[in-house]
Amino acid sequence: MNASKGPRVWRLTIAGFLSLVMTLTACGGGTEVDPSDTVEGAAGAAETTEPEGESETGDGEENGDLREVTFALTNQRAIQYHPYYLADYLGYFEEEGLEVNFEIVRGSSAAVQQLIGDNVEIAHPSGPATAQGVSEGHCLRQIYSYEHINVFGLAGVAEQGIEELTDLQDQTVGVSEPGGGEIPLLRAVLAEEEMEENIDYQFLPIGEGGAQTINALQSGDAQAYGSSVYDVAAIEAAGVELNNLMPDKFRYMPSTSIVVTCDTLESEREMLVGFGRAVAKATVFSEANQDAAWDITETYEPTLFEDEVIATAFWEAANAAMRQPPDNEGEPWGSHHYEGWEVYLESATEGTEEEGALEPEAVDTVLNETLTDELIAEINDFDEAAVIDEAENFPGV
Repeated sequence: MNASKGPRVWRLTIAGFLSLVMTLTACGGGTEVDPSDTVEGAAGAAETTEPEGESETGDGEENGDLREVTFALTNQRAIQYHPYYLADYLGYFEEEGLEVNFEIVRGSSAAVQQLIGDNVEIAHPSGPATAQGVSEGHCLRQIYSYEHINVFGLAGVAEQGIEELTDLQDQTVGVSEPGGGEIPLLRAVLAEEEMEENIDYQFLPIGEGGAQTINALQSGDAQAYGSSVYDVAAIEAAGVELNNLMPDKFRYMPSTSIVVTCDTLESEREMLVGFGRAVAKATVFSEANQDAAWDITETYEPTLFEDEVIATAFWEAANAAMRQPPDNEGEPWGSHHYEGWEVYLESATEGTEEEGALEPEAVDTVLNETLTDELIAEINDFDEAAVIDEAENFPGV
């Protein structure tokens, strides 16, 4: 393993990801795509350039012995997904015989569509998007839980006196986009207060943490904002004072995770174990040396690090989201939090199909089949102490 190598070429398939605004794309966005379209063919494809003098593998060797894998991420926000980037940089994927090509799609629904369309082998959607795919009859398996804290936030604008959920009566809640992955959850949260969409409140798409979102909140077009926790963090970092409205009940909800089809799990078990093990090792490395993890991640997306306040807010949110819930403490890397899934699924069956409610029969399927522990033991079969030692003695980027 050559820890000093830089990032290999990354194919970015959404135009504009080189700007900071587009790095704020909500990870739970629900934009649908035609599953027959490959992400590689998306309009506006761009390439980053690798450091001069280095081959794509970083060590001059051919990739003929490496198994190529295509992995769909829901945005280009490197901080949120930094263990994947560390696994690439540190050679952990390569040690498992893998060359991982990361493809960026627009949101979790798009990631699931690409997965069931056989355009990618592995995807990283949110829990709600995975459950929706199962509810629609697709055979999916979540093999590794990555984030454990609800990836969606809901916050009220302090200047407009929104301090608790009941203050949203007859108000407008800003969301990322019409099909945003946060919307089913927000409906469920507000239903706890016996509030119904378009009767007691309304949703308004105001963007994904950029200038449009800030203007809508400051002008009073929306009195609250529900989107990914990263978008909410960006708004707060920009100086908009917000009050957290998300009840504790919804804190540990299904978040983004590694998901595959049933066919891939059956036919590519060894590859999936290697992929998961590389990610687990990278997570251990990050926990052991946060400074090195920050520096490595910055090499992949330096634009996101230009504003240190925003970058720090994202970094703290990412690390908080990856921590195991208290009742899962000490469990192996990638373990699922079944209690959080039960809370989500109970609320997700409320409402109509048009509103995105899950079919009741999907609940048992998700809990008993979609969430699978069968690879967890093998994924965690590595020398954690050796990884910690490597991190503590990392020479720097």
